[in-house]
Amino acid sequence: MKKNMILVLLVLVLAVLSGCRASQTTDSKDNSASEPQKALTVAAASDLTKAFTEVGAAFEEANNCKVTFSFGSTGTLSEQIVNGAPFDVFASASQTVMDDLDSKAFIVSETKQLYALGRIGLVTMKNSLIEAKTMEDLLNPEIKKIAIANPDHAPYGLAAKQALTTAGLWETLEPKLVYGNNISDTLSLITTGNADTGFVALSLYDQATLNFSLIDAKMHNPLKQSMAVIKGTKEEELGKKFVEYVNSEQGREIMSRYGFVTTE
Repeated sequence: MKKNMILVLLVLVLAVLSGCRASQTTDSKDNSASEPQKALTVAAASDLTKAFTEVGAAFEEANNCKVTFSFGSTGTLSEQIVNGAPFDVFASASQTVMDDLDSKAFIVSETKQLYALGRIGLVTMKNSLIEAKTMEDLLNPEIKKIAIANPDHAPYGLAAKQALTTAGLWETLEPKLVYGNNISDTLSLITTGNADTGFVALSLYDQATLNFSLIDAKMHNPLKQSMAVIKGTKEEELGKKFVEYVNSEQGREIMSRYGFVTTE
């Protein structure tokens, strides 16, 4: 009888202990599931739209986080940062703009990195009868409107202006120019028929719909693109990881596929 009672008590104790362990495991899973997913907001130059969409997806998978991009012209995004926009990372199309933000203490200096060199070219629609492969082709009287990004705040627009100036065509062609707010907006002017041709980033080239002719890089200042973590962000460590990922072997491989000259 005593042995039976002891066996019953042992069974009950084991059942209680097992229940406690199961409860602890469940609680641990519940606590893990309830932890909010980290989120990163990246301000990025418009030429990065395609490349960073892919980079962001790969980074999210590798780091179990959410990345949101705000694409725009480098100058406009820089102004927003100065005015307190809640970005965590800034990927600029201009090293000069990034250096200026650094001098004014808006970025975490040690995170500043050159991550790519951009390239520009002349674009026409594949279904267009107009050809624009060289700078001299822009003198064709059939070309009524030439799209460039606004050189006052878009690095790719400034590069286009420099190329036209180097070719001695700026003053002649200026009356034909129409300006996009950024390089993506500039491409839209061409794809919607509001411009016959224009200067567009190689990274936005769509082989299925566009003709693209690369401009000699010697005709404009190098499009050195720099990025950094914004000072004051609550996600500084995750931001650092993103900057490092863009310059990692995996990040450079993606960037290269979109026409960027990557840096080591």
